[in-house]
Amino acid sequence: MATRGTRERTRNGATLGAYDSPRPVPDEARVEPVEPGPMAREEIAGASGLNVLAGIWLIISPFVLGYIGADATWNPIVFGAIVGVLALARAGGAYRAEWLSWINMAIGVWLFISAFWLAQSSQASWNVGIMGIVVFILGAWSAAATDAGRRVAAMPRR
Repeated sequence: MATRGTRERTRNGATLGAYDSPRPVPDEARVEPVEPGPMAREEIAGASGLNVLAGIWLIISPFVLGYIGADATWNPIVFGAIVGVLALARAGGAYRAEWLSWINMAIGVWLFISAFWLAQSSQASWNVGIMGIVVFILGAWSAAATDAGRRVAAMPRR
C-alpha cells in the first residue's frame, strides 16, 4: 500500500500516489441474486396457483357463460391460456422470475380495458373485467412475494 509521499507500481505499470490508491469495494456493493426463502416460495406458488385457476376459467368461460356472437370469444381464451402458462411456470419453480408475474399483471390490465371495448354482452363484460382485476392482483401478489422473499433471504444471519 502506498503511503504519503511514496509511489506504488501496479500490474499495468502505472504508478499510484498515496491519494490515488484503489479502494476495496465494500461487501454491500456486491449484490448477487438471492433465491427467495421457503415462506416466499409458498406464497409465490399459492398466488400463481390461483392465477392458473383464473386462466383456466378465462379459457372455459365463453362456453360456460354462453357468449353471444358479437362478443370477442378469442380474447379470454387466448389471454387465459397465456396467464395459465405463465402462472404455472411460476408455481412450478420459476421463483426468481418475477417478470412472469409482471406480464400477468399487464394482461390483467388488458383484460380489464377490453371488457369495456371488446365485450358486447353484460355477461362477457363483467366476466372479463372482474377476471382482469383478479389476474392483476394475483400477479402483483406473486411479484411482491418474490421481492419480499429476496429481502428476507439476503438479510445477514445473527
